[in-house]
Amino acid sequence: MNVDTNIKPVLTKAALMLPKKHQEFEALVFEGPKRKSQQVVRNQVSNDEEKRRNEFDIKRARHEVLKFAMNNQRAEKNRKKMMIYHLVDLGAKPPKKPYKNYKEFLAERNRLKQIREERRKFHQLGKNQTGLSSVKCRNKSKIEKQQKRRLPVTSIDERYGSVGSKFKQK
Repeated sequence: MNVDTNIKPVLTKAALMLPKKHQEFEALVFEGPKRKSQQVVRNQVSNDEEKRRNEFDIKRARHEVLKFAMNNQRAEKNRKKMMIYHLVDLGAKPPKKPYKNYKEFLAERNRLKQIREERRKFHQLGKNQTGLSSVKCRNKSKIEKQQKRRLPVTSIDERYGSVGSKFKQK
């Protein structure tokens, strides 16, 4: 068996009609960009880190201030509250409110309502919680009353055509 190892493409009618087109074609091969050397990459990373260190990050500063405040709380109760606030700020679920008996809750609401009513009554009387007057009144003197009274118009054309200053003279 004689097998010809040179396989040639079979020319079609269109290829025969255009003899210029069936020339040998040139294949283009894509070559990806070459990797940078490890030293160049390390230098770029270190330059980026230096820039980040030199820049002022407001989020980091806020975090440091909160952390400082939490560490300097003397009362354990306040420290826990600060920690819970910080965790909720970071995305944790806030803790549930403590359970209250419904009857006690209603009694508390009624007590607060009564306090508000008492304050409102005092306010209507013009007094504060201790019973002292909340409004300071003073009698106007006769001179102030006379200054506020309008002067009678003597003649209509008295000020016609004259321009006065906008500021009143004292």
